[in-house]
Amino acid sequence: MDELSKEKLNNIKKAKNYTNTDIATLTNIPISSIDKIFSGSNKNPTIETLKKIAKVLDCTIDDFMNYEKEPVSPYYYDRQTAKIAEEIHKNNDLKILMDSTRDLSPEDINAIIEIAKRMKKNN
Repeated sequence: MDELSKEKLNNIKKAKNYTNTDIATLTNIPISSIDKIFSGSNKNPTIETLKKIAKVLDCTIDDFMNYEKEPVSPYYYDRQTAKIAEEIHKNNDLKILMDSTRDLSPEDINAIIEIAKRMKKNN
């Protein structure tokens, strides 16, 4: 489960030389709410609150989140990659095609990519 990281929040705050009071004033969020967020006692603030804090800290919400990635397969964390790998695994022609491209030079790969783009555009 993804969660707010009080450590990351506090590291960014410290790097910007802000106090909780500074952040409360700049975001117009009550100091009590800011204190709870930065202490970790409020683990689920609203997205609007997080946006305001990120803006003041000049970062993104992602910068103070911990993401627990659960694999979608035993080998892939990304659903799209897992789906492509499954399609290749099930289709012998795709396996041959992928296998034949392993040792190509970057120039040859780029040429094949251009051909594939033209083919896709024509379909």
